[in-house]
Amino acid sequence: MLKISDLRTGYNGGEIVHGISLEVPDNQIVAIVGGNGAGKSTLIKAITGLIPLTSGTAEYNGEKLNGLSPDKIMQKGVCLVPEGRQLFPNMTVEDNLDIGSCTKESRKRRKENKEEMFQIFPRLLERRRQLTGTLSGGEQQMVAMARALMSNPKLLIMDEPSWGLAPILVTEMFQTIEMIRDRGTAILIVEQNVGKTLSISDWGYVIENGTVVMQDVGKKLLQDESLKKAYLGI
Repeated sequence: MLKISDLRTGYNGGEIVHGISLEVPDNQIVAIVGGNGAGKSTLIKAITGLIPLTSGTAEYNGEKLNGLSPDKIMQKGVCLVPEGRQLFPNMTVEDNLDIGSCTKESRKRRKENKEEMFQIFPRLLERRRQLTGTLSGGEQQMVAMARALMSNPKLLIMDEPSWGLAPILVTEMFQTIEMIRDRGTAILIVEQNVGKTLSISDWGYVIENGTVVMQDVGKKLLQDESLKKAYLGI
């Protein structure tokens, strides 16, 4: 589904991501993990069109994403749940979800998609007319995920989804991520919560200083003691 080949990118002429290659197959959870400053979020921004690629390619279903705007990439079926959620706090939960119906097909299915989101996130049904800015952090993360799913993405990219959440809500969120994968949506997740992320991932990439230093099945990476100490800080 997603194929990244020798991707290089950075900011203001400084390279942060140094030739990373990775793949996200259909209906799988693929994790990108590593310490602060490893280049994880920069890589995600390049894939989703928020910053340009210096070199290399990003392909989705055989089509190059290089040079496309974030909107064009979303229209192809790739949707980002950004770090920090970036919701509209003075709008209701329901209005935030409606904004997620930003493709031609998803606009036709807005009512059905919204009903499905309320099934996946029943708490949002209770708060559908509440201003999003008054919700708890966990509830706001639900809104961010539901808003992204309203566009019927085939690939959901998540940047630090556990940011700012209490431990019990983190567990609940990762269970929801597995549920979304089981519905047929591939997921690429960038996370600092290494244990939770790799435990649910079909495949994982460990990034250090802008390069991939190891890749394997998520649970196998968690069992590597030297890897945990050297790169993951656990």
